[in-house]
Amino acid sequence: MAEPISYDLHATAEVAATADAVYRIASDITRMGEWSPECTGGRWKSGEPGAVGARFEGDNQARGDTWTTECEVIAAEPGRRFVWEVLTAPALTDNMVWSFEIEPTADGCALTQRFRMKTPPSRLLAIRDSLPPERAATFPEFRRELLQKGMQQTVDQIKAAAES
Repeated sequence: MAEPISYDLHATAEVAATADAVYRIASDITRMGEWSPECTGGRWKSGEPGAVGARFEGDNQARGDTWTTECEVIAAEPGRRFVWEVLTAPALTDNMVWSFEIEPTADGCALTQRFRMKTPPSRLLAIRDSLPPERAATFPEFRRELLQKGMQQTVDQIKAAAES
């Protein structure tokens, strides 16, 4: 039996810009394809863009696989945090949650992206289960490393945009 897959990851960048400026960039899901190596873009589907309860779709690609997720904003505190839940995961409340958290510092702010997944979506399990046993065993850690690198690239790209 394969080990269960769950993640609790984060990546941080120190940004020489105001928390409000960084929040405006990080919470604009329509520009996420500019920052993220995995998310290629997003679009608002319902509700007031950026507000709690608003829904959006995010297009993603990794290693030749493409998929779209439906998400709902669950916290939107300008200058502080922007949080969304992936709705296309298993029907568990609070199962897959992404966030940007912003803390003021003496020279600007610290931007942290977080990702928590309690139970993997069937798509991720199908990928793991299609691999030869020796690769399937290492898949959870491989995916964790890929996510971690992508999150660091995302906050570094947002930092570069905010500082330019």
